[in-house]
Amino acid sequence: MKVLMLGWEYPPHISGGLGTACEGLTRALSRLNVSIRFVVPRLYGGEEASHMALVDSFAGAEKLPGGAMKPAFDLSKIKLDRVPAFLAPYWTPEAYAIHLEQLRQLKGKKAAGIPGADKLYEQMLLLAAQAHQAERYGNNIFEEVNRYAANVVALAGEDGFDVVHAHDWMTYPAGMALAELTGKPLVLHVHSLEFDRSGANVNHQIDDIERMGLRRADVVIAVSYYTAAVVHREHGVPLEKIAVVHNGVYPHQAIQKYKHEANGADKIVLFLGRITFQKGPDYFVEAAARVIPHVPNVRFVMAGSGDMLQRMIDRVHELGIDQHFRFPGFLRGEELEKALSIADLYVMPSVSEPFGISALEAVSFDTPVIISRQSGVSEVLGHALKADFWDVERLADLIINGLIHEELRADMIAMARDEVKKLRWDASALKTLEI
Repeated sequence: MKVLMLGWEYPPHISGGLGTACEGLTRALSRLNVSIRFVVPRLYGGEEASHMALVDSFAGAEKLPGGAMKPAFDLSKIKLDRVPAFLAPYWTPEAYAIHLEQLRQLKGKKAAGIPGADKLYEQMLLLAAQAHQAERYGNNIFEEVNRYAANVVALAGEDGFDVVHAHDWMTYPAGMALAELTGKPLVLHVHSLEFDRSGANVNHQIDDIERMGLRRADVVIAVSYYTAAVVHREHGVPLEKIAVVHNGVYPHQAIQKYKHEANGADKIVLFLGRITFQKGPDYFVEAAARVIPHVPNVRFVMAGSGDMLQRMIDRVHELGIDQHFRFPGFLRGEELEKALSIADLYVMPSVSEPFGISALEAVSFDTPVIISRQSGVSEVLGHALKADFWDVERLADLIINGLIHEELRADMIAMARDEVKKLRWDASALKTLEI
């Protein structure tokens, strides 16, 4: 089977769980003899894709990333393309406008010979991914999504493939255009919805694109039954057209050298993710303030970035708990492994979480988790501690008990470890292949 897959990011250049999920799914599908051509807006270099052949859509030359090849993956099965687009995962229309204005201002400063403008302008152009069309970009994020769709059609319209498989809303117009042009089946994969990201304050244009795409698709894949219900309720998609494929995880081990580096006197509670409305960082901070009087040697780590970061820093200061908090920014690679290895608890208080792959990653590092009931991952982690995102008192109680009772944490780790053994990407890929 030949699949044309449309995505927005690929490790290590990721903004959230989408890239991690696409990597896990494509690796596992390649082992099932599925030939995948994966189109991303930009290859930045250093992608951790030694199981893939990378194809530069401008030069058309095949090249392989550095590093040892993993013989478990067939390099001929997957190709990764880039097409020019001034887009990045999780950008809102407002964020697009800000970045576009920055690009235009830097262009003017470069022309005026202002020191340092050259370098900044080149960095912005790298983000814009406009190798041959550096001066051409849409006036808003929706024009850019449409332009990306046109580029994808030009790139892939003549290619032989059996199925179009598109991930999240920015790829839906491209997926629909290809399906109309070729008559091939369209599979749309929902990792997150505008409803999840924005709650009652949805951007109606994004919401409309999602609705149009999901209704047009031949099959919709949702990452949880929770998300399937939202797709059905918010967009009127028949339940019989929605298939659920839970995300998986690769097995990890807590890095013992990090365990030894940890300060045994302190207890560490970790929040890891985008610091935005959807992820519930404010509930994490409010619960922390209630925990500290009972566990004075606790440290809370809020790792990530997002539009609520400064508000959270200010709120921590208002509560007078600065000495108990750290904001290390977005973590990846060894920094991420260390954070997951040394944490005593991982807390995911999401307001609306289609899945929550970071909770599985925490468990795979033998870190017990507390998750919101409003998350897809709660369907597959039966032995995690759970609370409604808004119930700060309950969340604080769970954190306190998880920190002061060593035997509780040990039991949580043991039971969750057994559950995670069943949640492998191979199982997700097999179900996706059947779909």
